[in-house]
Amino acid sequence: MLKNIILWTLALAIAVTAAVTAMGAIAKDKAPALAVTLSPMNGFAAESLAAASVRGSVVKNGNEFPDRIESITKRMARKAFVEEPITPEAVAVLALGERENRQRELMSLAHLLSRRQPLITGWLIVDSGERNNIPAVLDHYDTLLRTSSSAAPVVIPTLARALANGDFIEPFKNTLLLQPPWAAQFWGAVVSIPDSLENSAILREALHNRGESDSTYRDAALIRALITNQQFEQAFSLYRLLSVQKNTGLLVGNGTFEVQPAYSPIDWELISTGEFGAAINDGKLELSAIRNAGGIFVRQLIKLPPRTLVMAVKPDAPISDDAQIFVTLACAQAIKEPPRIIRIPLKRKIENLKIDNTNSGCSFYWLDISGRSSENGDGFDIGINSISLR
Repeated sequence: MLKNIILWTLALAIAVTAAVTAMGAIAKDKAPALAVTLSPMNGFAAESLAAASVRGSVVKNGNEFPDRIESITKRMARKAFVEEPITPEAVAVLALGERENRQRELMSLAHLLSRRQPLITGWLIVDSGERNNIPAVLDHYDTLLRTSSSAAPVVIPTLARALANGDFIEPFKNTLLLQPPWAAQFWGAVVSIPDSLENSAILREALHNRGESDSTYRDAALIRALITNQQFEQAFSLYRLLSVQKNTGLLVGNGTFEVQPAYSPIDWELISTGEFGAAINDGKLELSAIRNAGGIFVRQLIKLPPRTLVMAVKPDAPISDDAQIFVTLACAQAIKEPPRIIRIPLKRKIENLKIDNTNSGCSFYWLDISGRSSENGDGFDIGINSISLR
């Protein structure tokens, strides 16, 4: 499993660092070709020709390193090194013509000469992947991302997909603790990879520090992605770690509307259009709609225990006849036989309304407040002071 993932990510790394640049390198060969005919030979020009030949072979070989290097290419690389001993790609080309252990030794020496050569970094990624050395793979990807401006669009999604494998969590933690410049792009990518979401949440919790800057992370997007992917427990675990709200043990979070939501929809998700909307102001949920308008105003994902619950809702005034307002509970889980949706009309204060969740088979529910204004009235402005389940 690990080897397959590593080798697959490798192909993309080579595509970005070697194959994608190959066409440009080959197109520029006219000047190096002229330079190597002059005396004394230009070692850097010879290096450029030898490396371009290997890149062309990578393209023809399906973005993988070839099994053998042509004799003319090896001779060109050898001449380049003789003329200019600090030609890292010439050393890399010579390494490709050697046996395995010698290849690794020479590639490591080439890497010491320059960390900015994608051809060398790509080979090191391949080699580390085949040896299941995840920390080394990530280290070389880090080098690639720091030294190649064109690498990020392909390498970042590759890293995000690799996190689907749990073996990557600890190495990623060690790499990201160093705050690499590509970290924000990485967190932006993982939220769109469903297979990586669970491990992304575990990794995010492992990296959490109360004094951290949240500019690197995409916590709200990660929580929402977990919920969209039906990974409710992981979403709540991460939310409890990140939220500044005190854990009161209440089943409805921020039911007295004292703080602005930060991580919806575990916090309140406030929905607004040009015709209706919701806002939290001064410890009150405010619902507004123009004539003949409405829909879902707010929603929250809540976790309910398997027992009889008691609901209470306190509007700041009785609801006028020009408005229809409902409190709705609907199972959020994709289960075979979900419980029926509970839709409660709200006209005035609700106290001690019993809801039986004993045998529902559902733990996670959408709590919605929805409504619509009359087509004959002037719309409405309604305030709700609190909502609770206990």
